[in-house]
Amino acid sequence: MSSLRRAATAVLGPGALLGVAFVMLGAALALAFTMLAALLAAAVGQATALAQPLVVTIGVLIGSLLVLAVGALPAVRRIEGTASESMLAVSFFGGLPQASTQWHDRWRSVGWLWAHVLAGAALVLWTGPVPFLAFQQSPWLVLPSVLAVPALGALLAAGLRRLAPLLLGPSLRERVDRLEREATELGERHRIAREIHDSVGHALSLVTVQAAAAARVQHSDPGFVAEALAAIESAARQAAGELDHVLGLLRVEETTRRPTPDLADLVDLVAAARRAGLDVTMEDRSGDADDAVPPVVSRELYRVAQEALSNVLRHGSGPCRVRLDRTGGALTLEVTNTSAPPPRRMGDRRGHGLRGIRERVTAIGGHATAGPTDDGWRLRVVLPIRTAR
Repeated sequence: MSSLRRAATAVLGPGALLGVAFVMLGAALALAFTMLAALLAAAVGQATALAQPLVVTIGVLIGSLLVLAVGALPAVRRIEGTASESMLAVSFFGGLPQASTQWHDRWRSVGWLWAHVLAGAALVLWTGPVPFLAFQQSPWLVLPSVLAVPALGALLAAGLRRLAPLLLGPSLRERVDRLEREATELGERHRIAREIHDSVGHALSLVTVQAAAAARVQHSDPGFVAEALAAIESAARQAAGELDHVLGLLRVEETTRRPTPDLADLVDLVAAARRAGLDVTMEDRSGDADDAVPPVVSRELYRVAQEALSNVLRHGSGPCRVRLDRTGGALTLEVTNTSAPPPRRMGDRRGHGLRGIRERVTAIGGHATAGPTDDGWRLRVVLPIRTAR
């Protein structure tokens, strides 16, 4: 009983009936092409007094040319693809077919239209002569022949369902373009996630350290508490501004957004870390060169320094030294912490900060090393200036 129910559902179910309706559309197309070809062939036969077999041959040729001309229209591929997706439940990898003007896509569209028309013609031939011939043999054969129409339509729809991705689906070029778009979007989402991690994560580290320190001395040192609250307010404002900037990227706003911080803001970053209670000093030896630092290098080094100071705040209180140096065509940033316990190594999959630093640096041709030293922990980043430009 269950197998009979499945067979009935396959032939008479909603999806099967939609497939039969799609084949019936092909039958309507076949009748339209046949009538138009017959009229044109009859006109040619009357004008030239050709014999009946030649007129039939001309009609077949005219009908074939009509299918070829209509199938080659760019919009037919799109229309047939939409109908196939909705009525045959076809899933096209890479999205619906486009109204392509490429010749290989046009030939595939012609092949699909031929298949659709022939499937409809087969349904018409079965629906018309077969019940009549069955009635001539025996009246009892009429009902089975009529009931076989949905089964034949479902069978033809199943064949078209298999052909649709091959003849209407995206071409190799379209699939490659889709994968490239997805890779670009994935990279953009990854970049935005990294920006949020670096900017907001740094601010939260400052807020956490300051709040914990203020809680410990709230009764004994009210002045420090006031300074800590001011530092928390400043860090929160900066985080809110940078978060608004990143969300603006997600919204693709056309309005002017605040500029991304770079090395020009490094002094303020170190000062904010110092206000958070970190014993940090800065040494800048990058200003004696003639060439300006490329914007991409300046921005990425700022983010690297921001993440490094956040790590120091999480793992200790210093003393910490930030050193920026320029040698030849490269700019080097070193963040050394002499008292904090060493954080995770750069290749550790449990942490995102150091891995994000490596991704930032390698993306523009630099390299980064991080790990414990004899007296603490050090992060060293080298970025080429000329190559990045």
